[in-house]
Order: sequence, then C-alpha cells, then structure tokens
Amino acid sequence: MNKITVLGLKEERSQLLASLMKLGVVEITQEEPGEDIGDKARNINVQAELNEIDSYMSEISRAIDILNFHVPVKKPIFSARRVISEKEYSEVVKDRNKIIEIARQINNCEDEIARFKGEEIRLNGFINSLNPWLDLDIPLDIASTRYTFCYTGSIAGNADIDSVKETLQNEFPATEILVARSDEERHYIAVIGLKTEEAGILNVLKNWSWNRINLRDVSGTAKQTLSHFLKQRESIEKEREANLSMIKELAGNRQLLEIVFDSFQIEKEKIEAKSRLVSTEFAFLMKGWLPAEHSEKIRDYLNSHFFCVVEIEAPAPGEEFPVMLKNGPVVESISPVIDMYGLPSSQELDPSFITFPFYMFFFGLMLGDGGYGLIIALVTGFILKKYRMEDSTRNFIKLIFFCGLATILAGFLFGSWFGISSLTKTALWIVPTEQPELMMSYAILIGIIHMFTGLFMKALNLIRRGKILDAVFDVGFVYIMLTGFILSLLPFAPGLSIPSSSAIVQTGYKVFIIGVVLVLLTQGRNSKNIVGKIFGGFPKLYDIVSFFSDCLSYTRILALGLASAIIGDIVNTLSMQLNGNIVLRVIVVTLVLLFGHTLNFALNALGAYVHSCRLQFLEFFGKFLEGGGEAFKPLKANTKYIIVETDLSAFLKSGTKSGII
Repeated sequence: MNKITVLGLKEERSQLLASLMKLGVVEITQEEPGEDIGDKARNINVQAELNEIDSYMSEISRAIDILNFHVPVKKPIFSARRVISEKEYSEVVKDRNKIIEIARQINNCEDEIARFKGEEIRLNGFINSLNPWLDLDIPLDIASTRYTFCYTGSIAGNADIDSVKETLQNEFPATEILVARSDEERHYIAVIGLKTEEAGILNVLKNWSWNRINLRDVSGTAKQTLSHFLKQRESIEKEREANLSMIKELAGNRQLLEIVFDSFQIEKEKIEAKSRLVSTEFAFLMKGWLPAEHSEKIRDYLNSHFFCVVEIEAPAPGEEFPVMLKNGPVVESISPVIDMYGLPSSQELDPSFITFPFYMFFFGLMLGDGGYGLIIALVTGFILKKYRMEDSTRNFIKLIFFCGLATILAGFLFGSWFGISSLTKTALWIVPTEQPELMMSYAILIGIIHMFTGLFMKALNLIRRGKILDAVFDVGFVYIMLTGFILSLLPFAPGLSIPSSSAIVQTGYKVFIIGVVLVLLTQGRNSKNIVGKIFGGFPKLYDIVSFFSDCLSYTRILALGLASAIIGDIVNTLSMQLNGNIVLRVIVVTLVLLFGHTLNFALNALGAYVHSCRLQFLEFFGKFLEGGGEAFKPLKANTKYIIVETDLSAFLKSGTKSGII
C-alpha cells in the first residue's frame, strides 16, 4: 500500500473524483487544513447536499419497496447486481427527474391505498354497528322532536321484554319500546317517550343494565344507511383497485428506479469524498492510500488527464495503513472466516494462505463421511457453475465446496460412506469407531502441528518487524519447552504404548528442562528492574497449562467424526430392521434413510463449520494474530442494484501479488 497526495484545480475536482470512483482503487482520507493556512483553506460543508440526496433516495427506495410488495419479481436463490453499460446508465440518469416523478406517483398511489383502506375499515365498523338495527323501521338519525325523545340502546339479555314494557307503561303510559334484535347477551331496543319523563324512564331502565348506543353518520333507517355505506365501500374498493392498477402499470419502471437510486448513491459517495478534501478558492488537496501495484498507472492517468501534481510514496517503517487482502481464486474462499475474526494489522502476515488448508482439513475430519462430502461438493459445484453471484457469496459457496472435497478425502481415509459399516474395510488410514483412542492421539497431534504453525507465524511477524531476537526468545525457546513437554507425555497418549524409560521420553525430559530454563532466562528481558528480569519468566510457564488445554480442544475432531459415523450407522441399522409388506417396507425404509441422513448431515455439517472456525479463532489465531487492521475502503460505486461497466473498468489489471497489499 502506498500513500498518494494530489494537488489539483478546483474546477477539475468533480471530474477527478468521478474518475477515481470509476477506477475504484484509491481511498481518500480525511484531511484538516493546517493552522498556518488560516481561513484560506477549509473542508467543504456538504450536509445540505447530502440531506437533499437522502430525501430523493428515501422516496425512490420506498417506491421500489412498494413495487416489490404489490408486484413482486421472482429472483433466483443466488443472484447478483445487474451489469449495465455506462451509456445506458447515462441515458437513464439524464431523465432522472422523470423517474423521480414516477417514484412520487407510486408513493402517492400507495398513500391513497392506505387512506382508502382506513376508510374501508371505518365503514366496516359502521356496517357492523348497524346489524342489530336492521329490523327496526324508524329513522335512526332523529334523536328527538319538540316534545319527545327517541334513544337507541341495549338492556341485559336475561331481561323479560314484556315485563320491561309493562313496568314502563304502568309508570309512563306514553312510553313505547321497539325491539330491534335480541341475543343471549343483550336486547337492542329503541325507547320513545316524552321529554318531560326522560329522566324517570332512563332511571327505570337502569334496573335492566341500560346502555345507550349512539349511532354515528346514520341517515334514515338502518337499512337505508346500510345501503348508503355499502355503496360508499364499493366506490372505495374501485378507487383502491384503480390505484393498485396504476402501481402495477408503473412496475415496468422498476429497473429505472433502481438505476436512479444507485446514481444518487454514487453521487452521495462523491460528495462525501469531496468533504474530506482541503479546498481553497482555486485548488484542492487530496491525500489517501492506494495499492502499490496500481501506483504508477494511477499517477500516469491523473497526470495525463488533469492539470495536477501527484506524489506517491511508500508508508514509513512501522506506519499503519489500510488492509486489503488479496489471494488467488482458491485461497480467497477462506475470506468469510477471516472476516468473521477481523482483519490482521497491516504489520502482520495475511493468515489466509495458512488458514485455508487447516480449515478444510478440520472440516473434513469432523464431518468425516465421504458420501456427505460428495453431496456438498456436487451441490455447491452446480451452484458455482450455474449462478452469477456477488463476490462475498461466491467465496462462501467456494469455501463450502472445498470443505466438501476435504470431506470426501476424509471418507477415503476413514472408509466412511453414508454410515455403511461394511465399507470401513476400505479405509486408507484409520477407522475412528474401531480405534477411538488412537484417533484421539492423532487429533491431538494434528492440533499440535496447528498450534506450532501458529507460533511459526508469530515468529515470521516478529522477523518482519525486525525483531529477530524476539522471534528466537519468544518462539524458538517456547518451541523447545513445548516439544520437551509433548515428548515427556507420550507414555500417557491414548492408543500408544511408549514406556517412560524409552529414549524419546527421556530425551523429552531433558529438552523440557532446557526449554524451561531458556524461557525463564529470557522472558524478563524487557523489565526495567532486576527483580523483573530474574523472575519475569515465571508467568510464561503458565503457557504450558494453556498449551495442554488447547491440545485437548482438538479432541472435538474425534467427537464430531464419531458422532457423524455412529448416527449414520444407527440410521442404516434401524431402517434395515423394518419388516412387513415389501412395497410398504421400501417406502418406509426410504423415508427413514432420507430423514435420518438429512438430519445427521445437517447437524454435523453445521457442527463441523462452527467448530472448525473455533479452532482457528482461539487455538490458532490466538498464537500470532493481533488483528485490529482497518479495511481498505476505496472510493468506488457501492451500489445496491447495478454495476456500471465503464471504459476504465479494464484499465487496471489485477496483479499476481498475494497477501496484505
């Protein structure tokens, strides 16, 4: 990675930023004007421009969401952004205002649909409230006359209507009760009486739980009002359908809306980049980073197309810079695992090339069944061949594909194919179900190799920083100590028969003591006082306990491999024990095998993926990877729907260099 500084003319600023965005290999850093410049230079305030663009993007995004809801488009399971030419992009952007109006039209139609929906809900509420009164043939909108009142309401369903009428008429002869409808809970009635007797009538009705019901927006009888409401609802439904039809008609502009949305996203990124520059009345200053392999081409391009000064230099020793991992088409498939953990520091080696083989091998040993690996490889291979995908998705599918190949290898090594026990005799290495103790020792040995490789990576990182003695003291001497520790424990290794008196074990004791002494003598070297220098190495001895516990972590390779093989064998045995009609038996056996192996495959494949990641993150990366690297974020079109193929797309050819660049 190199540093780039550009001093250019203000009138060429926008065009230069647009070109850099098309090139997509320059990260522009935030620069502040120096105090010595005073008010002559500044960072441009772009908040108003960003607010305006966000407003347009919000409108268009909502319109696209509306189209996706009402007029969904079936997309393949794996899809990628559309690739369009720069000419097509420019033609659409030229008519951007028209497309914005289409978005607003879609949004307005949706607003109308929502309003009509609310009105329809309100009318349905009115219609439901009229149901008890449909048999009542009196105007419901007249609550009183000069001398009388007419109230609608309800009384308790267990009340005797005749008794209620008789009681009221005995006390208030001019009173009339009309029954609209009755059910188990309530009687719906209309009470007509003299205004002078209103208080007394209502007081009597309270004895039967009188509840007055005010009917809103009624006109005439209940049936007349219902007819009016139904006509309103029919009219609203037509209006709603008309707006929905308009949305469906405008759905043909979906791709144009997507292009315009991404055009605003591109413009937004250019404006944000502009705010990171130091600008004066006539010039601007830009600083940033770019990959070293592209430096000369970028310098030549800028000098030939713009009136500017370009300075490119390597970072100072020890200076941190943005991290971009670059690997070949095979190793790059491990990037999802690296990204989950976090990027390495720019001063560290890229762990991808060494993580890839270990991850694949661990996954294969944990899943362990070659039949399952064959399924994974065939399915993911078909997906990679059939579909065009985004880089991140393709890398993940490639990762699973290589894991499938590793599982096929494990199938040959273990003789494990769909849990068929008779095939174990074809094993090229070991049958874990028959020799689990020996397999445990192998798993721990693989773990030791894995962790020693991590320590080796630590040494390389130290040497890269010029700390050769630190590599010898912190890695070389630890190697000696841990190697002696491992050899001294060989008599206790499961499945092995190595006596304590053997030469290799006795040598291990001596190597271990030498290693401990060397660690104690060197680990306190950085302490400022004599006590720290003498005793500073003692805490390092705890690494022995940590190393031993890490070794035991690798027994999960055995555990998951056994689980996959044993469950597969159980499923096969269970299916073969079924009796009965031959046709029914074939059907049931097929179902049992499909369900059992599918469940076994899903659970153990997930377990292999998760635990392989765990071994990398804790036992491996913990030995050497400090992390904390900042991702390289070049100025480029981070679009959502499209990829614009420009004339500059092929200007920069990928180099062959791998690692952190």
